Amino acid sequence: MKNKLSISSALFLLTACNLAPDFQRPGVETPDQWHDAMLTRQKSAVDPQWWRAFGSAELNHLITESLLYNNDLSAARQRVEQARAQAKIAGANLWPSLGLQGDFTDTHNNSGDTQKQSGQFIAAYEVDLWRANRARSNAGSARLLGSVFSRDALQLVVMSNVGQAYFNLLALAERKRIAGEFLENVGNVLAIVEARYQVGAVSALDVAQQQTELATARASLDLVIQQYTLAENALAILLGHPPQTVAFKVERFFDMLLPEVNALQPASLLERRPDVRQIEMELIAANADIGVARAAFYPRLQLNLDAVLASPQPAGVALAMASSLAQPLFQGGRLEGGLENAQARNAELVEVYRKTVLTAFKEVEDAAAVRSNSTRRLQALAEALDQARLAYRLSLDRYRLGAIDYQTLLSTQRSLLNAENGQVQARQDVLVAMVQLYQALGGGWSNTQL
Repeated sequence: MKNKLSISSALFLLTACNLAPDFQRPGVETPDQWHDAMLTRQKSAVDPQWWRAFGSAELNHLITESLLYNNDLSAARQRVEQARAQAKIAGANLWPSLGLQGDFTDTHNNSGDTQKQSGQFIAAYEVDLWRANRARSNAGSARLLGSVFSRDALQLVVMSNVGQAYFNLLALAERKRIAGEFLENVGNVLAIVEARYQVGAVSALDVAQQQTELATARASLDLVIQQYTLAENALAILLGHPPQTVAFKVERFFDMLLPEVNALQPASLLERRPDVRQIEMELIAANADIGVARAAFYPRLQLNLDAVLASPQPAGVALAMASSLAQPLFQGGRLEGGLENAQARNAELVEVYRKTVLTAFKEVEDAAAVRSNSTRRLQALAEALDQARLAYRLSLDRYRLGAIDYQTLLSTQRSLLNAENGQVQARQDVLVAMVQLYQALGGGWSNTQL
């Protein structure tokens, strides 16, 4: 028992040296508050089910479908499993390796056949003198977490893309309705123009112009129908389904709610965005890789446990250790190159981390700016639309009475179409900006447990 304790104590002392540098999160200049006034007023975390704030049952269904069947997400889940397997491999050297060696001979002689069978267990253990094996294991664990965070970041992107694609589909459905109504209005005006032409009140030029407007309106409607079909197909792919098998329940575009988006302080993004945490995990793994590269300069001790157990006395243990010790002497620059590569990789990831954090700040400010300005533009365009409808109605009545010329009617007709489409575009911009803001703020993400 005393000999076994001495062996264990020796191994413990030999594994006490750690060559990996202590990890510290890189410093990044972090603002105290957001630039956008609306974000500054709000200090609560984002709801993890943020998409429900839009009040759309169909969007809720689409998000659920995408999380289940999106192909990119399924591929990301398999990358997590790959990283899990690699983490097992990286940690394998922390344990002894066991094997079985067998011998079988079959000898023929005058006295008859002789068979000989033997076998023995082979046990070996690499003493982790410089914590290189522990560093490999730590790097594998960090990369596993990084793959989990990468999957979560992709999940947030997929949810955001589904939200934006669905709002685009609703906006196109609204544009299709507007284009259909405009086509009908243009046809009605053409009937009025032709009637006035029959009595000599207008020239053939007015008729030709209105016929041109009718053909253009028909072409515009066909274009919107085409865009709507393409949007349906794109949304189906996000859900992981063939376009031919998906039918969407198109809700009224203007029934979508415009929720408030909550935001914590900018510093919270370092913990609330999975892409930032992913890069941090890569940094932790690269930091551990430096320890592995440094350990390569020092002796390696690969013990044959059979030899140790065969002579467990201190002298025998020392002799077994000495015979298993390997010291690199000259490697032609391989070891130096390995260390320099690990250090340069770590320095690269420090800059990638800082850029990722700065980009996260920018994405929040960009989405907030679009949300704020699009909201104001939407309010102005709502008033413009009311006036455009009034102007068109008045001009149509006055044209019937011959009080205005055709060009005035044509101008108000086009202004109404532009105002209706402008309002749809502004509202779509607000909805998309809100989705992007939820995404930029981390979408209510929290550190996922493996």
